[in-house]
Amino acid sequence: MDSKFPQITIKHSVGNIIEIPNQVDVRASTFLSANTAISAISIAVDNAIDFTAGSILALVGSIGNEYAEIATISSHTDQAFSCSALKLPHSRGDIIQEIRYDQIEVYKSTTLTGTYSLLQTVSFQVSQTNTIVFDAAGLSTDYYKIRWKNSSASQYSDYSEPISVLTYPDNSVAGIIFSVYRAMGIKDDDPYVTIPWGISSLNDARAYTDAKLYGIRQDWRHHFEYPIQLFAGTNYVDLPSDIDWNTTDRSLLAARFLVGNVLTPYNLRYIDKRSWNQIAFSVMGGTTTAISGVGATTITLDSVGDFLPASTSGVAYVATTDYSQTIMQIAYTGVDTSTSQLTGVTGITRSIPVGTRVWSRPTISQPIYYTVYDNRIVFDRIIPDSMQGTNLYIDYYTKLESVTDLYQELPEHYRENYKWYLRWAVKYRKDISISSSDPDLKKFEDLTDRVVDNLYTGQDITITTG
Repeated sequence: MDSKFPQITIKHSVGNIIEIPNQVDVRASTFLSANTAISAISIAVDNAIDFTAGSILALVGSIGNEYAEIATISSHTDQAFSCSALKLPHSRGDIIQEIRYDQIEVYKSTTLTGTYSLLQTVSFQVSQTNTIVFDAAGLSTDYYKIRWKNSSASQYSDYSEPISVLTYPDNSVAGIIFSVYRAMGIKDDDPYVTIPWGISSLNDARAYTDAKLYGIRQDWRHHFEYPIQLFAGTNYVDLPSDIDWNTTDRSLLAARFLVGNVLTPYNLRYIDKRSWNQIAFSVMGGTTTAISGVGATTITLDSVGDFLPASTSGVAYVATTDYSQTIMQIAYTGVDTSTSQLTGVTGITRSIPVGTRVWSRPTISQPIYYTVYDNRIVFDRIIPDSMQGTNLYIDYYTKLESVTDLYQELPEHYRENYKWYLRWAVKYRKDISISSSDPDLKKFEDLTDRVVDNLYTGQDITITTG
């Protein structure tokens, strides 16, 4: 490791953030042979014969594990270590490794070939995959070197090659912002045209373009073959949180079952809400508003209007809330409309939580149709026990997520258009009297219109009316 360092990245926002992958030299390893408590100063292991005699550094646990830590070993026998007091508990079978270094020294210079001064000495953050170093005063023009340190033996590695924040991917946020800043002579310490302001302005340009497209499915925002597990006894699944439109199928391309699908190889059939109303007559019932324990004789619902008239017995069907369950059938002898309860209930063999669907005379079979509303995919039928825990697969398009980081890559192929907006935004930041007929803003608007006029989605577009 003296001459070979992992891929170190530096991100610039308010100051610099240096991310150093946790790569350690391992000389020997073994496993704990017994559980070890916090503050323990002795570790029992399977075989310590290959470890170096005397004082050494040991990584207890694996890099990235929340219980990983570095301990100083003062001595060892063939099956035990004497160590500094452990800060975390460890379990039998955890790996323990002799490592060479436990700290990182970060040096900084304002120029590539200038004098590098020690910025920080930090310990490996071994419970993470990277060690993070913050330089609040760092500029995008600064350079850094690092070297490893053994804090116990005061041993050091060679220095890394100089690393700069200026090396961003071509399609990154920085690639857009910095090219405009350099072209317009904006300095790193400009009090008005800052990095956070530039990111915010870039998001404005992306939002403007997205509004022009108005929900049209853009190929770079697709998420295909997304699985959603089904609960037996329900007639819906929640849409993913990142879907663009959640009240219609504008962003939902297709939905299908792959296991036991009577429609194979076809997708489920989307219908609008008005059409769904005409065929989904078997989804009557209510939703529980209070917990009903095992053996309870009443069930309280948000509405009992879909159940048989008062003093008439019947059977209700309770949806599952865990994948180990099956649809529960319960009998009732009365319907109390004043308290919104089913009364004289028998057959409750598990606790029914609030929000559970209870059905009256449902059709329980594999759905054929679905619609979209209230952030859900809603089926025309009730999911049967035979489909408990199976997946509904959907193809959908995600909403536009704002960028927050200079290293984030912009997947849209028209990202170069944003430079014209940023050029106008910089001028407007300096002088709010700049006209909306500014040539840079007009260029951006013209290029955005061309994107809309020449959009290719990779999917057939179907227009329905009615």
